[in-house]
Amino acid sequence: MRRYRGGQQETDTGQDSFLDIVANLVGILIILVMVIGVRAKDALVEAAVAKQPLSVVDIEASKTSADGVQRDIHAIQAKLDEVYGEAHLQFSHRDHLATVLAAVKHDLNGQRQKLDDTARKGYDLERKSLEARRELEDLARTQQAINRRAMEPIPLRHLPTPLAKTVFGREVHFRLQGDRLVYVPLNELVDVLSNEWKKKIWKLEGSSEVVETIGPQQGFRLKYRIEKTVRGVQARVGVQRREVVQVAGFVLMPVRDDLGQPISAALAADSSFRQILSNYDPQRTTVTIWTYPDSFDGFQVVKEELYRLGYVTAGRPLPEGYPIGGSPSGSRSAAQ
Repeated sequence: MRRYRGGQQETDTGQDSFLDIVANLVGILIILVMVIGVRAKDALVEAAVAKQPLSVVDIEASKTSADGVQRDIHAIQAKLDEVYGEAHLQFSHRDHLATVLAAVKHDLNGQRQKLDDTARKGYDLERKSLEARRELEDLARTQQAINRRAMEPIPLRHLPTPLAKTVFGREVHFRLQGDRLVYVPLNELVDVLSNEWKKKIWKLEGSSEVVETIGPQQGFRLKYRIEKTVRGVQARVGVQRREVVQVAGFVLMPVRDDLGQPISAALAADSSFRQILSNYDPQRTTVTIWTYPDSFDGFQVVKEELYRLGYVTAGRPLPEGYPIGGSPSGSRSAAQ
């Protein structure tokens, strides 16, 4: 920045010198016009008396006056040459200052770009560090909960289920938190998301990401984030940088904390849980239950009932305080 201010001051000084030269040139031209006017007047007077005989004194005076005019003209011409030379010098100096100023601006732009890249990388590292600390805290709380339960005798229950396999077919979702079971309209909200998110791309014109919300539907809202990134893509002529827009991730937010029914009521004959299950074929459907640490025991009870009804179950444990969500880099459920 100091170089930029110095270049600006030198440019202002050069402009002041140039204005001084122009003012001097105008003043000289005015003087020259006045001298020529006076000489013309004298010539008219001399023409008026030309019919009278000239004496030797008049001839000498006229010669002296002519010599003076010629000297004045030479002096004015010399002054004009000096002014033109100084103007040419100032023009050269101004062009040099303009070149220096352009170089300084280019250097500053490069430094600013480097600073922006460094700040962006620092922000990304700080965000990743924060996410890692949160994950570590969640793991610590989960470990503490497991340690507390390890002191209590747990009866072993054996369910003759096959090895876990990744779910690719039809999937129905429930959430188990505080020993309350509630249906999660994840499939419905994702269908709306697939039809809606491309209509919001125009909001990325002035930003690299935008957050939107869908719902509520059946007690949940879906909040998703669209981001714009630049990636290197292999092409025939080499690696090319292309702009990619995609849904970076989404989370489901409940409208209130007491959604659903207690497990005992949810397993009753006329419960909404059983009514929802009646719409799905047990041979083609996986029941995924998103379970929080305070409901691990209740998950075993629900899983036993689902096994009795012929459904395969996929358990998705969640740390306390983490919402149900998904992203392009997420994993699929594993059913048993």
